[in-house]
Amino acid sequence: MQTTTNLAELASAGKPEVETDSTYRRLQRFFAGFEFGYQRLGRFLLDLVPTDPPYVAVLDRTEWHFGQKAVNVLMIGIARGGITYPVAWSVLEHGGGSGADKHTELLKQFLWLVEPDELRALVADREPVGSNFLKALDQREIPFVIRLKKDRRIGPPSGKWSLPVKMFARACQPEQTSQLPAPKGLGGAESVECQVTIGHLEEDSFLILAGHEVDPGSMLDLYRKRWEILAFFAAPGVQRLRAGGHPYD
Repeated sequence: MQTTTNLAELASAGKPEVETDSTYRRLQRFFAGFEFGYQRLGRFLLDLVPTDPPYVAVLDRTEWHFGQKAVNVLMIGIARGGITYPVAWSVLEHGGGSGADKHTELLKQFLWLVEPDELRALVADREPVGSNFLKALDQREIPFVIRLKKDRRIGPPSGKWSLPVKMFARACQPEQTSQLPAPKGLGGAESVECQVTIGHLEEDSFLILAGHEVDPGSMLDLYRKRWEILAFFAAPGVQRLRAGGHPYD
């Protein structure tokens, strides 16, 4: 059942010895100055995750529209049992992609709740590969597996030269997986050293993963956890919100 809350109705249900108008104004002042404790909410949500560390965290973004209004949510959750449990999120003020600063801010929010040594890996798709974000992960000693766009440039950790990663990927045969033989630099002049694993899917389609402080042989399995946040975004309650309803209708 979908309902709304009316402050006037709440005020009329208050103490009979207090004037309704006075109660109404008190309710207005309370909600005007109320600040939601997202850190406490995040701790509550984390306690609901049916697993213990080390966690596989997933970073992704979902976007939909209410009329002309874009609703753009960047989220980090814990993957478990085929779905991701949301822990930290940020609602962006615009449609479209998010930059490294937004990813870094959300990472800080997430790390209020989860220590870096409690993470097996942070997994993400192609959007959060900005140099500043990768360096933030490296500085906090957070293992990660992130998919790369095929035109992303990589090279030796020294940063003396770089090539689009698709140039390396073409050596991988269709329907096969290969690992580049030496760590590659990712992130510009102050490179983050990564292992790169390439899966040749079909024709000119590749799955290219950069991994840092993870077993190269586990990178594909870890990246598959990214699909668990898509299962959350597709859950009935989330779909009702996207349609403009209430998640528990």
